[in-house]
Amino acid sequence: MKLFAALPRLWHLWLGGLIVLVLGMGIDVMEVDSAQYASIAREMLHNGEWLEVYEHGQTYNSRGFPDKPPLLFWAGAVGMWLIGENNWGFKLLAILSSLIGIFAAGRWSALLYGEKAKLPARLFYAFNAGFVLMNQDLRTDAMLVNFILLACWQLELYLRTQSKRAFLLTFTCVALGMLAKGPVALIAVLAAFGPDAVVRRDWKRLFRPEWLLGIVLILTLLGPMLYGLYTQWGWEKGIKYYFWTQSFGRITGENVWQNNLPVTFLLENFAWTFLPWVPLFGAMLFFSIKHKFSCLKGAGKAVPAFGFVLMLTAMSMSKYKLPHYVFVCWPFAAVWLAGWWNQARLGNAWHAVHTTLGALMSLFTCFLAYWTLGWSPLVALLPFLCWFVIVVTTRKMHFDIPGAMHSMLWGLLLFEAFAVIFFYPWLLDHQSSSKAGQAVAQMTEQLPLFFELSDDESIHALHFYSHQVAQKFPSAITELPRQFLLYTKEATLVELKNNPNVEVSNVQVFDYFAVTHLTPSFLNAKTRASQVEKRFLLTINKQ
Repeated sequence: MKLFAALPRLWHLWLGGLIVLVLGMGIDVMEVDSAQYASIAREMLHNGEWLEVYEHGQTYNSRGFPDKPPLLFWAGAVGMWLIGENNWGFKLLAILSSLIGIFAAGRWSALLYGEKAKLPARLFYAFNAGFVLMNQDLRTDAMLVNFILLACWQLELYLRTQSKRAFLLTFTCVALGMLAKGPVALIAVLAAFGPDAVVRRDWKRLFRPEWLLGIVLILTLLGPMLYGLYTQWGWEKGIKYYFWTQSFGRITGENVWQNNLPVTFLLENFAWTFLPWVPLFGAMLFFSIKHKFSCLKGAGKAVPAFGFVLMLTAMSMSKYKLPHYVFVCWPFAAVWLAGWWNQARLGNAWHAVHTTLGALMSLFTCFLAYWTLGWSPLVALLPFLCWFVIVVTTRKMHFDIPGAMHSMLWGLLLFEAFAVIFFYPWLLDHQSSSKAGQAVAQMTEQLPLFFELSDDESIHALHFYSHQVAQKFPSAITELPRQFLLYTKEATLVELKNNPNVEVSNVQVFDYFAVTHLTPSFLNAKTRASQVEKRFLLTINKQ
């Protein structure tokens, strides 16, 4: 059976996926991380400080440390310089890196397993539940995983051809990954290629003099960032933190960030972010073990397997874990699965599994539309009906992939389209910091902006969308200008209305919920009202 052919045969799916990514670029950035990075990038664009990172005019830090390297800030600032200080500008270069990452996944897989593995690797990487989330709620991991893919592809190409260009691109991509999220980029590449060489006793691959030249190239490309780190933070909190404490310190306990989640936490998150391919991935593990990993024998074929297993193991040992940390495993999982798929002989039972998954994804979309967005039952059934019509009308047009997989991919694509067109915009209507910031930016008279909230409430989006840095509301009203704006909660509004020394006007009301911490009670339209708070944007005139 001919499984996969040339990419143009799937133009309809790729076009749909591209439209979903582009539409996602226009959706508001999410609190906390993505909004914070967007705010820092905008500030960098205005203050011109590209080597030293600042937030609200102060040195950028998290619990007394520099936290993230600057690549996403640089990319966001450049994107905003190109197309404007908005969602599109902030996300532009990161989305482009994801498109390049999809291309690289196919090319690396083709080198390892043959041309027939190219297309499935790209499908496994680009069409999963977490890919749109990674590019929508944009964090440093998005650029990291794409540069890891590029580095692995180019390194494999160099080992096979001795191409000087591949050598330069390998270490350039490793450096860019390190500029995105630190030494984990280099660790990921080493974790994949190193053990493979050891197992095959290919000592020449391990001990090549040109590797030293590669390290010099990495350090040279890291030079501007390291200079900025040293001038802002010095050796202990700057350079040492970047190379050791931020990554290895999470295992040794030296890092201040610790949440001590169970060792299975990242595996659990892989199980849903890599849907709908997880059943297939589980089958691959089962049959690989059964056949003593015979499919991984041969030069380089075990590299993705080592990368996935060792990175997942190392990160699971960390004392601080977040769901998106597992994204670094995706490149290895996608390419490894493509190599197995290229050799597997799947029967009708797996076709039934794929068709069932496609139906379940479309039905889950219907459920969200009804349960969360409050669509009527008939309207909420439209995603399933669309999926059914597509499956029936294209049942004889397999596009060189099994028809059942084609139906599953359309189920996923319809879910992703629903997410970016309906779900995310609805969800971010409850992110009051961005809505208040947008309201400030539209005002004809730009007044000073202040906020009065609890310390644990994030308002990075308020800074980003208002195009100014909101100041903490002082305890003494005499320290305030004669007229100003205030973003606050209801208790402060009541207090100010009872204060004879101020006049409150132009009260705007916004729904507030921490949108990255979804709960069933919030998602359920019938119980949502009890979960949503109110935030207010006020114009204050001192008497």
